[in-house]
Amino acid sequence: MSFRFFASNPHVFAAVLVGVATTASFGCSVGGPANCSTDSVSQVEEGRDMAPGDNCITCHQNTEAPVYFIAGTVMGAYKDDNECNGISGATVRITDANGVVTDLQTTRAGNFYTRHTVATPYTAKVIRNGKERAMAAAQTDGNCANCHTAQGANGAPGRILAP
Repeated sequence: MSFRFFASNPHVFAAVLVGVATTASFGCSVGGPANCSTDSVSQVEEGRDMAPGDNCITCHQNTEAPVYFIAGTVMGAYKDDNECNGISGATVRITDANGVVTDLQTTRAGNFYTRHTVATPYTAKVIRNGKERAMAAAQTDGNCANCHTAQGANGAPGRILAP
C-alpha cells in the first residue's frame, strides 16, 4: 500500500495509526499483557495451560476444579504479567519435610501443580538445562502466586524464573 491510499482513505489511515500506537504502548499483541518476555499470551480458558501467572490455588481448592496442594508458573522474567505464557520444559523439584522429592514438569504455558499432599515446610527449586535456581527459604504455602507476582510480595523478587 502506498501513502496515497492512506491519504484518500482517512478511516483506514486512522485505524492504522491507532493499531501502531496500541502495539507500541503495550509491547505485545493488541490486548495482551504489557509485560510479556515470551511474547506469547495464553488463550486457554480451561486445562493445564490456563491462566499462567494467576493465583491457581484460589480456584483449585474447591470441588468444582481439581484440588491442588502446590501450584504456580515458571515465567520468563520477574515482571511478566498474568496471562503471559511462561517457560515450558522446566522441572520444579519439591522436597518435603520428610525428604520426599516430587518433580513437577512445567506445561506449555509454564504452569506446574501437584494434587498430592506435601509435608511442610518444603523446599523448591527450578531445574532446566542442567542448571538450578533454588528458593532461599523453606515454604509452608503451596500457593506460589501469593508471593510470586509481577510486583513481588512477601519478600519474593517477582515471578518464579528458570535458571
